[in-house]
Amino acid sequence: MNIQITADKVDLSVEIKEMINIKIGHKTDQLLPDLNDEIKTAFVNIKRDKLGQYKISFDMLLPGKKGKIFAENQHFELIPAITGLREQIETQIKKYKEEQLPNARS
Repeated sequence: MNIQITADKVDLSVEIKEMINIKIGHKTDQLLPDLNDEIKTAFVNIKRDKLGQYKISFDMLLPGKKGKIFAENQHFELIPAITGLREQIETQIKKYKEEQLPNARS
């Protein structure tokens, strides 16, 4: 999976990149094993607002009519923000798979 990460008012360290790849990239790969890696490209944006909350968003296009996966989450700590985002992505991918292959179960 290819994840393009951008940040605004956040120091984008190697640890943050690895955390996103582990928590989001690996899970997405597990949920979409049949798709070519070239198709699995996502855009993640992390920013901090004036109150200090992390706001993280995920955007990914998949084949099919309803192949847009978009999720956002925010939290005062980065790890819970990423975890909440992963849960939203997981739900949307499962719904996408059900719509694309009604007889397939995750």
